[in-house]
Amino acid sequence: MLSYKHFIAAGTLIVVAGLACTKESNDATQSDDMGTGGSLARFTIAHNHLYLADYNSLKVYDLTDPATPVQRNTINVGFGVETIYPYRDKLFIGSRDGMYIYSVTDPGKPVKLGEARHVRSCDPVVANDSVAYVTLRGNSACGPAQDGLYVYDIKNITNPIQKSLLPLSQAGGLGLRDSVVFISRGNAGLSVVNIKNPESPTLMYTVNDAEYMDVIPYNDVLLCYVSNGLLVYEITDLDHIKKIGGVEY
Repeated sequence: MLSYKHFIAAGTLIVVAGLACTKESNDATQSDDMGTGGSLARFTIAHNHLYLADYNSLKVYDLTDPATPVQRNTINVGFGVETIYPYRDKLFIGSRDGMYIYSVTDPGKPVKLGEARHVRSCDPVVANDSVAYVTLRGNSACGPAQDGLYVYDIKNITNPIQKSLLPLSQAGGLGLRDSVVFISRGNAGLSVVNIKNPESPTLMYTVNDAEYMDVIPYNDVLLCYVSNGLLVYEITDLDHIKKIGGVEY
């Protein structure tokens, strides 16, 4: 169950993202209605619909009138649904036993395209047109798995194929930006991973100044949900990200 702290963090991220959106309202990268959210999010908004992960199902709400959301659909997904990541006309859903890919070409009627099953674990997901990145971590709550960043080829969207694994302890929430993946690793810090070769990620460096839970790359900043608040990094230079602010709570 989400704690009060989780809700405060989510609200803070939404406010900061809203301010950034005002500044960048003419940015073409924000105009394709892909949605924005952290990789640990249980809900996301895309294509004028709200998608909510509810343990073993995906609930769909029409936001034509945001003041009165209308539930349009409930899709049975599988065991232990935990996270949703939107990308263009698809939803990448992380569960305790796999990654599921759904088409939302018809936003009110998600259709399953493919899945990648694995041993029981917790798995945030981010993706682009050809590759999906999944973090797994094995513990008593999530089940057995080797901690790390798992890479899947999704060129054939109906049949994701695992291509590689970068071992990383405590790998959790993650964010994708250009040629890097940012990985939150709890008290092991924030790792920056090079994916110029998309299927062979390499660790660049780790920032270890807080307990990192999740991240959202947004334009030229990285919003980081940490154990005691929010940290903000400038990421124009991916070789040397720079802390520029933060909020404690």
